[in-house]
Amino acid sequence: MTSTRDNKPDARRDEGPQALVGLSQLALDHMEQGVCVYDADNRIVLVNQRYLTLFNMSAEIVRIGTSYRDVLGHSVALGNIPAAEVDALYASRIALIAAGKPFRTRQTLASGVVITLELKPLPGGGWMTICDDVSRLARLEAELRLQTERSQHALANMSHGLIMYDADSRIVVCNERFLNLYNLDPDIVKPGVSHWTAIDHWLSRGNRADVSGDEFRDARLDDVRTRSSKTVHVTRHDGRRIQTVSRFMPDGGWVTVHEDVTERLQYEETLKQQNIMLDAALENMAHGLAFYDGDMRLRVCNSTYRQIYRLSPEQTRPGTHLSELIRQSMANGAFASEYSPQQILEAARERLARRDSSPMRRRMVNDTVISVRYCALAEGGFVATYEDITEHEHAVEELSEQYRRFDAALNNMSQGLCMLDSSLHVIVCNRRYIEMYGLSPEIVKPGVSMREIMEHSCQLGIHPNMTGARLYADYVERLREGEHTLHRHLSDGRIIKLNHKRMEHGGWVVTYEDVTERHKAQARVAHMARHDSLTDLPNRTLFREKMGEGLNHVAIAGGAMAVLCFDLDKFKTVNDRLGHAAGDRLLRWVAARLKENVGEHDTVARLGGDEFAILQRGPQPQSAETLARRLVDIIAHPPQLQSQSVHVGVSVGIAVAPDHGLDADELMKCADLALYQAKAKGRGAYQLFEPEMEEEARSRHALEHDLRGALEANEFHLVFQPQVRLDTTELTGFEALLRWRHPSRGLVSPAEFIPLAEENGLIVPIGEWVLRTACATAASWPDVTVAVNLSPVQFRSRGLVAMVTSALAEAGLPPRRLELEVTETALLDDSKATIEILHQLRALGVRVSLDDFGVGYSSLSYLRKFPFDRIKIDRSFVGTLGESPESVAIVRTIASLGSVLGVETTAEGVETIEQLDFVRECGCTAVQGYYFGKPCPAAEVGRAIETLNAVRRVA
Repeated sequence: MTSTRDNKPDARRDEGPQALVGLSQLALDHMEQGVCVYDADNRIVLVNQRYLTLFNMSAEIVRIGTSYRDVLGHSVALGNIPAAEVDALYASRIALIAAGKPFRTRQTLASGVVITLELKPLPGGGWMTICDDVSRLARLEAELRLQTERSQHALANMSHGLIMYDADSRIVVCNERFLNLYNLDPDIVKPGVSHWTAIDHWLSRGNRADVSGDEFRDARLDDVRTRSSKTVHVTRHDGRRIQTVSRFMPDGGWVTVHEDVTERLQYEETLKQQNIMLDAALENMAHGLAFYDGDMRLRVCNSTYRQIYRLSPEQTRPGTHLSELIRQSMANGAFASEYSPQQILEAARERLARRDSSPMRRRMVNDTVISVRYCALAEGGFVATYEDITEHEHAVEELSEQYRRFDAALNNMSQGLCMLDSSLHVIVCNRRYIEMYGLSPEIVKPGVSMREIMEHSCQLGIHPNMTGARLYADYVERLREGEHTLHRHLSDGRIIKLNHKRMEHGGWVVTYEDVTERHKAQARVAHMARHDSLTDLPNRTLFREKMGEGLNHVAIAGGAMAVLCFDLDKFKTVNDRLGHAAGDRLLRWVAARLKENVGEHDTVARLGGDEFAILQRGPQPQSAETLARRLVDIIAHPPQLQSQSVHVGVSVGIAVAPDHGLDADELMKCADLALYQAKAKGRGAYQLFEPEMEEEARSRHALEHDLRGALEANEFHLVFQPQVRLDTTELTGFEALLRWRHPSRGLVSPAEFIPLAEENGLIVPIGEWVLRTACATAASWPDVTVAVNLSPVQFRSRGLVAMVTSALAEAGLPPRRLELEVTETALLDDSKATIEILHQLRALGVRVSLDDFGVGYSSLSYLRKFPFDRIKIDRSFVGTLGESPESVAIVRTIASLGSVLGVETTAEGVETIEQLDFVRECGCTAVQGYYFGKPCPAAEVGRAIETLNAVRRVA
């Protein structure tokens, strides 16, 4: 077991890492931050004295190997952390570390010191805590050096094995530690035994080198032959690592020292990991850090320091003088100074000589501010820390500005404010508070008690019928209840709202707000919430409340109460013709008439739009019918609006309690059903609810339900009725008529389902189907037209013109062969918009006719607004030509009007030769009716064309 090399260079190498650790620990312990580094098992591997000092912790408890959980337990014992919070705190922090998330937190210690903690996961595993006293900065003290000295002490007291060989490579002597170390037999390994025998026995006992046995023998032989001294590590039979160092003597022999270095090697590995963690800690610090020796030469620094001063790693090599660092930093543009590098250096020396560690502010060229501290070390040299305090400086400036703004805001608040301490003495108050109560500034100032202020205000007569003592006693009692709001009603009629908020450290903040106008506004809002803004009548909400009260009275005391629901007829026409302002005036006029004609205890309400309702007590239904009859007559004669006569009416539905129920919803439903029936009569009428109306409503609902599925179920079909010119009996076209064949109802009358479809909007998809089907059917006919009716509802829906264009294009039907029939009702709804749509349709080349002229709201103005291609005279006039002189006059007049305007006139419903002769005599240009043919399915149109052509040839 020999080596010929001296071990001094290796000893120096051993000293190198230890010295570096000692140096790094020295730097760490003089940092102004507390630093504690944990390994992956959450046990301390590094901790500095500043960390212990900040938390007032015991170094006997908080040391290398201590778990983080025990550190927190120790902190609880010191009063730094409430015991009830430690479990949750531990769990949350460990979870964040495990997730690899750095975070910052703030903690107030039992000593009153406020500490910031920054916890960061480290790249090599484990994590670190950097703590900073944000109340004041203190010097860092070393702890890592102490631990290093303890490790060196442990290494110095280890025992060694020793064996000596002579020049013939035979054992001269070996100690017991050597034999025990390798479990060797003293009868074999003894003086006189050859080196090779000893090696063979050493290998046989399970000891081994890092190479094979033969390679190991050859290497040892070569070492002896070349007298090569080297350090060799071998492995003992039990796995422990042994270091051997051989020294060759002048006589040719040698001595080999064997040391169990298992713990030392483990320690060195641990030390290596600690160095890695220390480097990571230094590189992850928010502050710049640099350590200088006694000659002011740099020993170590972190990257933050380099970033602050714009220095490269080459420019910050160990040994670089501080003056050179200052010069390079200024040259690199990190900061500018009116002083030279030498002057800055002398100032630093002076501070270090005085051991002045107070911060120096240095403004960098990028407008950041750096706080620089020099902390002289007892052993010589110093530690410098560099902190970016830009945000702190801005915060200080902002705080000063906030104080100024607070003072300005306090005395310019619209509210009064008074801050009271726990004994109800004034800390601060603003001018508005004093002015609000008319108090004396000489009395109301910091230090005065609230009791004195209340006595002063009562003397001024601010609080009617109240003494200061009573006011104060009541005030104290209210404060015992905690935070609250109260209202003071002052003698001048004002209402002051006081809002009390408890302050964190005792005392109160009280705000005073003049809410007089707000209370008045709230009263107005409360009224508006239950009344209609246009008529000031009760709205639906208040009406339902009154109805509930009335029904309760009827249920308890007897008697009867009627509900009358009103709906104005033709009101939309007024809005469209004269504008909404005129409509609003009409609604106010109606509201006034309703109020004039009811009893003192009756209720009139506007439910919305043109809907009104009345609750009427008295003998029923006589009283309700009398009232309804009178109001129908009155509202039928409204005043002129904008110098124009208006034609409106009202329909009334009546339900009576208890005859029709005592439930408000049920009674309103009955009144609505009666109103629906009144409108069905032709408007301008009233109707008392009858039980069979419910059945009618159910039937109508069932029909509506079936109607919704009819289009998808293909239950609709079209029939076509011919249209003939009178002068030539020439067939000009067919009118497409919609029919519904229900699977169980059979053929449903259009008069029954068309109005229902218009009510619920189904007429839009149904009308589109009619138009597209009619166009597609007519495309196969000869050169004749197809007429399709348009509902007023279709004009209100968007896309009518686009739909017509699409239907013509899909069918390939020329636009001139399509005639669209519109009623005067469509023009009534929104004549301006409807006329515009008609012009767009006319621009496509489509013919437009005015259907059912002479009934309803006939107005010659429509003929002036739009040049219709045809006027169709309603069948009701043709059917009564032999009985009614009025019908004769109307038909003659319309035909004459058409002749003057150059518009074709078609008489509908011609069924007899007499009617045919008469409408010809009147001047009508075309006819339509059973005389020339009943409506027929699409499949029979060809036969109808042949028949009519044959009739024409005969004629």
